[in-house]
Amino acid sequence: MIRQYLQITLLTSALVGGFAPVALADKQPVPVALGVVATVTAINARTSMATLTTEHGEVFEVWKDWYWKVGDRVECERIDAAPYPRLQDCKPWR
Repeated sequence: MIRQYLQITLLTSALVGGFAPVALADKQPVPVALGVVATVTAINARTSMATLTTEHGEVFEVWKDWYWKVGDRVECERIDAAPYPRLQDCKPWR
């Protein structure tokens, strides 16, 4: 009788202990990408970085492409990743 009670207790505690970390784990938010149009406002020739300003006034620094010049408009994906959003996959805007 005690053996059966011990087996049931161990199995129950193993099941509860196995599912508890899964249930209590933090859910990491998935970054969301939005298409935005930005203007090249400055280019640093020494570091090959370009400063882009979006239509909403956000300012980002990204690696510049060889054909960009100040005043060009580019279409980028804005990634809402914590702690700071960023731009990626910038292409000429048509």
